Parts: sequence; structure tokens; C-alpha cells
Amino acid sequence: MNLDGLAFPRQTLDEYELEDYDNVQLVSMTSVDEESGEEYTIYGAYIGDISSIATDTVILYCHGQSRHMDAYWTRVDLLAHVAGHHHYGVFMMDYRGYGMSEGTPTERGLYEDVDASISWLRSQGVEGGRTFYYGFSLGCIPVIDRAAYREDFKPAKIMLESPLSSVENLAQSSLILDVDPQFMTTLEFNNVEKIKDVDVPLLWMHGVEDDYIAITNGEMIYENHSGGYKEAIRVEGAGHGDVPVVLKANPYIEIIENFMKH
Repeated sequence: MNLDGLAFPRQTLDEYELEDYDNVQLVSMTSVDEESGEEYTIYGAYIGDISSIATDTVILYCHGQSRHMDAYWTRVDLLAHVAGHHHYGVFMMDYRGYGMSEGTPTERGLYEDVDASISWLRSQGVEGGRTFYYGFSLGCIPVIDRAAYREDFKPAKIMLESPLSSVENLAQSSLILDVDPQFMTTLEFNNVEKIKDVDVPLLWMHGVEDDYIAITNGEMIYENHSGGYKEAIRVEGAGHGDVPVVLKANPYIEIIENFMKH
């Protein structure tokens, strides 16, 4: 079994439904392969009043594996209700090969796609100090990497939901994946080491019953973070993809809002 394929079981689209919602703007961006120079058109969606984006607080949301922005709409809509509907803007993107985005996803491509999103936000006047990164599952990988190593756009804080610590630990701790690490090819996803270089506050949420990315992954990331304030939310009864559902909408929104304002 090769985990490269398992990491990116993506879905493609011919068109998005997102534009049917109020206060949503679909945008296209260019993501560049730093090694080959090849360019890919990827897509993002801004949820909020784009006329005031330059002065608003923005949540940059990096979604999980296997699906696309349409499928993650209910999640970003929850985030758009933090501190009142559309008080904060939310920006998400489809990585290469997801939704309508061109290309094939890779580990390095995740970082480059988030770089393209950051470049778009900067072009709209958004500043790092008013931006909060939120990663879910696969999305935690570029969130941690860019928060650690992109010095010109340092986020105010980061939020991680159900992160993995590394490919090796995922294989050892998951109750679903039975994969020998020696067959994992080039993937590393070494979040547990990279988080040591993140010097902004952290909110970590994880389902106690997560049998895909065991909570021990998140525990290690949380323990290794030394960037000041950090908060842990261990959600009893939650698995891998249902932390907001188990918490319920209002408590979930309150947790996010309180952390952002702390």
C-alpha cells in the first residue's frame, strides 16, 4: 500500500455551487511549482464583505483530504458566524487537483498552494497580523509549515483540528491504516517537529474517539508547541470529522471566538 494515494483521495468538479450563496466570491489564483516553474490555476472562495477585506480580520481555512470547497461549505459557514455573521472574513482554497484546481497534489504543493492564497490575500490589503490560520486534518500540514517558515506573513494565531504528527506516527497509531512506514515513499508531514518553530498562539481540537488520526498525534503537537499561549479542546464522543457537530454550533463558535479574542 502506498500512502501517497491515501493522502490525496481527491474529488474534482466542473463547476462550484458556492457562488449561489450570499457574500461568497470565487477567485482564481496561480500556484507555482518552485522546482519546475510550472504554473497551476487553483481556486479559492472568500466568504464575507470583500469591500472591507483590507481592514477586516480574516480566517484562512485549509480543508481536509478527499473533498473540495463545496463539501466544506458548512464548516466555513460556521466560521463565518464567529462574533456575528460575517464579522470576520473567511478564505479557503482547493489544493491542486481538488475541485476545479489544476494539477496533482503533493506535499510541497500544499505549501505552494497556501502561498498562492496568502499572495491573493496580500493583494487585497490583508495583513498577517489580522489573519488567523485554521487547518483541519490534511489542512493542518500547510498551516503549521507556513506559520513556522513564512516570515513575511506571520499569522496572529493558528487553530488545528485533528492534526497528524507525522506520516510515521499516523501509520503506527491509526486503527484504520495498516501501513508499514517503509512503504510511505516521499511523504513526511513532520508536523510534530515543525510546530516547535511556530511562535504564535495555538488552539488544538481533537476527537477523543478519532480512529483515523488518533488523538495521540495531536497530543504530541500540542506538547511540542512553545509559542506562548495554547489551548486544548479534547472532544469526548467525537471521531475524525465531526468535532464541530459533537460540540454543536454555538459552543464551537464560542470556542473559536474566545480564542481569537484572548
